[in-house]
Amino acid sequence: MTKMVLALSSIAAALLVGGWLMAASSARPEVLRSRHSDPTMAAPPPLVGVTVEGKLYHDPGCAFIHGPVRIEPGEQAVAEGYAPCTRCLKR
Repeated sequence: MTKMVLALSSIAAALLVGGWLMAASSARPEVLRSRHSDPTMAAPPPLVGVTVEGKLYHDPGCAFIHGPVRIEPGEQAVAEGYAPCTRCLKR
């Protein structure tokens, strides 16, 4: 009986530690400029257009960009928290 209790206690401890590790690794949320943005699922284009006030990155020729446009690498825009424009970058 003692061996069974020890084995069950070990299994329970392993499950608790594993659950804690999984929760701790996924606790850091991705930082997005908009609470309603979904993280990008596909690789962004090599160059995108962004604005200081905006929350989206666009195709540099997108008609829906408002304000002064800054052209930067797509990976940098994603790292800064921009999400893809749903009009010009439909995937």
